[in-house]
Amino acid sequence: MHILIEKYEPGNMRMLAASVVLVLCMIIFYINIGQTIEPESYVGHICLIVVALCLVQYATGQNLFSLSCLPHVLVGISWCITFPLLYFWSYHTTWFVAETRMDFLFGLGMFVLLIASEALCFLHKGQAKWIAWLFSCLDILCLGIPFAESTYYLLFQHCLTPSTLMALYLTSPRESIDFLQSNFTGLCLFAIAVGAALLLTAAYVCNRRVGRQIIANHSNRRKKWILLVLSVAMLVYVPFFLFPETSIIMNWKDVSAHVHETQKYSTHYMERLQDLRLTTDTTLAQKAPGTVIMVIGESASRNYMKAYTPSVPYDNTPWLEKCMQNPYFTVFHNVYSSWVQTVPVLERALTEESQYNDKEFIESTSLIDVAKKAGYETYWFSNQGRYGQYDSAITLVAKTADHAEWTDDAYELSNQFDETLLQFLPFVDATKNNFIVLHLMGSHIYYHNRYPENFEKWKSGDNASTEEAYANSTLYTDYILSQIYQYARDNMNLQAMVYYSDHGEDLHISHNPDAFRFDMVRIPMFVYLSENYRQAYPLQAATLEHNENQFFTNDMIYDTVCGILNAPSNHYDAGQDFSSQEYRFEKQDLTTMLGQKKLTEDPYLTGTKD
Repeated sequence: MHILIEKYEPGNMRMLAASVVLVLCMIIFYINIGQTIEPESYVGHICLIVVALCLVQYATGQNLFSLSCLPHVLVGISWCITFPLLYFWSYHTTWFVAETRMDFLFGLGMFVLLIASEALCFLHKGQAKWIAWLFSCLDILCLGIPFAESTYYLLFQHCLTPSTLMALYLTSPRESIDFLQSNFTGLCLFAIAVGAALLLTAAYVCNRRVGRQIIANHSNRRKKWILLVLSVAMLVYVPFFLFPETSIIMNWKDVSAHVHETQKYSTHYMERLQDLRLTTDTTLAQKAPGTVIMVIGESASRNYMKAYTPSVPYDNTPWLEKCMQNPYFTVFHNVYSSWVQTVPVLERALTEESQYNDKEFIESTSLIDVAKKAGYETYWFSNQGRYGQYDSAITLVAKTADHAEWTDDAYELSNQFDETLLQFLPFVDATKNNFIVLHLMGSHIYYHNRYPENFEKWKSGDNASTEEAYANSTLYTDYILSQIYQYARDNMNLQAMVYYSDHGEDLHISHNPDAFRFDMVRIPMFVYLSENYRQAYPLQAATLEHNENQFFTNDMIYDTVCGILNAPSNHYDAGQDFSSQEYRFEKQDLTTMLGQKKLTEDPYLTGTKD
């Protein structure tokens, strides 16, 4: 520190003061939004930061608060404050300073790295113009993550969370495009591009000015060595030690670890299958041979379905309304999803894991396993892709079926309409006992992409509005369900058909856990039971009809389908089986959002919905 205060030079003292002021401002910021911790937890780090800030100012001759340093300061401050501040605004609660300390260190470390390495390049190369452009581009690049976090908050009034990052981790390029289309107009994207260009130009002007000043000053050898040491130290310390510990990256690492953990599901599959033991000798396959179909919908909310909500101005569920009058169908009126994203929901619906037990996915038996043990040939037909770099929990279960097909067999969302699933049904041997899962694209955003042109029944202008497009996609799903049922009844000796949606939808938000609305979890569900089924198992049929208006969450689908198959086992809970008289849940006992929200909080039930 003696270098900075030798002879008490006013310029050096101003540099020290600027460093102290910046760090104090950051401390005050963190104290206001963070939890109090002992001084020894951060004093050492703060002292090191002050020294580094003073040294870089001394070696470059640039004051922290000068216009020339503005682009690099903006990068540093953005990383320091973005996640902690957005977290505080989202949850209205304090964050642990000890955990966001890395954001603080990384942000200021980035500033030191950028200004020191830039100055070193100017002194050794002298190509001020190209170096200024290079570091201006680096400034814009380094602002990418804080910008994305801030943009997300502006869209959803919530910070990025592991749940959102999980969806991002498992998403595909095509789904990303749909997300951008649904949240950003062309004009908005153009404005962002123009803003980035203007910011890049402003950064270049500042960095060019720094270059001229540094080259003109002809820094002495001691200052060059200081810049070299700072650059090398920060080049190692900032990206390799600090960056992996920042809040956003720690959340991403948690998501990555979870995805890798789910891969263990396949490793111990045979052990779980061998451990599964049915406790009956007369399953549905023996007593009423034939086909059982489970259809999984996508983003269907009963709030926007005419059959459930008569006030909806679109007649978008004509077939389902007929089913409500059909004695072989039971249409349930109070079903909710357990979460608002597909993978966490189906991870539970397809296995014995639920909100109400302590089962882990990688240790859980699936419906495919149970159907195999119950005497069925198993099929999985999907119009949704095998998400992401790694198989999702859904795909891991799907691959255990005797036959698994995807409409385009791609690792991304399909752009084909759901009717392409119908092509698989004729290849199923109708003389066997078959358990078939059909996974629809349904009303997945972008709604305009989910139905053919001849189903665009509602369109007020050149293009259907969001509400009209969603109604059209719902109408199309209604048609697809009717075609599946009709074909299976006429050709496949259909004994039972179960339909439910993975989650619901809010037409203004889509389905985002960080902007939760109960529209996102209020889903449709019905069960069809044939005459043969009702004669073979009158108790299950009567119980399901009795529960028509009872409350249910779709993470209990596993046990319910086990009950419909009459396949109880050592991995079955009758208390979670909607077809069992032992079903134990009332409205006040049930939750959604993996236990975070009680169904009794639903404003539709309390009469507080606007």
